[in-house]
Amino acid sequence: MPQILTYIIVDDEEIDRISIEAEAARFPFLKKKANCAHALEAIEIIERNPPDIIFTDIQMPDINGLQLIRKISNLVAAPVFITSHTEFALDGFELEVFDYILKPLNHERFAKCVLRLQDFFELRSKAFAYQNNEPDFIIIRQGHDKYKIALKDIIYLEAMKDYTKIITLNGNYLVLTTFANMLKSLSVKFIQVHRSFIINSEQFSAMKDNKLYLDKYVLPIGKLYRQKLADLF
Repeated sequence: MPQILTYIIVDDEEIDRISIEAEAARFPFLKKKANCAHALEAIEIIERNPPDIIFTDIQMPDINGLQLIRKISNLVAAPVFITSHTEFALDGFELEVFDYILKPLNHERFAKCVLRLQDFFELRSKAFAYQNNEPDFIIIRQGHDKYKIALKDIIYLEAMKDYTKIITLNGNYLVLTTFANMLKSLSVKFIQVHRSFIINSEQFSAMKDNKLYLDKYVLPIGKLYRQKLADLF
């Protein structure tokens, strides 16, 4: 049975709150805790009983979404911005929000976010601790058990707030270490291609229309990394 994930919606526009709630209702494992028109109301609810997820707008009166996330980031595992404004994407990245979705809300885009959230929380319940690297391996552990992940088997890594998701040829792992920390300890074969993705260049298949193809996966290329990748590949 899927893990139930609780969420709060924060948006000063009623029609947008209704839209998000309608989209979330399509996923039985999502359970609404509150639907808030004001950030202050949301803060009170979150401090009493934190949800797993917060879907919040950015441009709101009194306290905006950026200020809200700064106040409650240690309480909510997965903040998600749903906004009409592209210009705050860098702020969202710096706040380590889980996702940044543009309005008007799109069925497929919201579903992609929700399924990633489900995957994140499922893996988080089994998360590994990062220990160290050896020349050809990443060492992770769970309790007293240690595991070695061969670097050659890694396809890509994905940033997930305080965690890094490692996608390999043999399975996926969620490791409690930041994306930046993981990147520092990897070999030059690993290349950052997006604010949220690092790829193993040995798994690279093709690049087309600002997308990378690796094994069965398709990843976006961030604007800051396009020229570097064009030069490499």
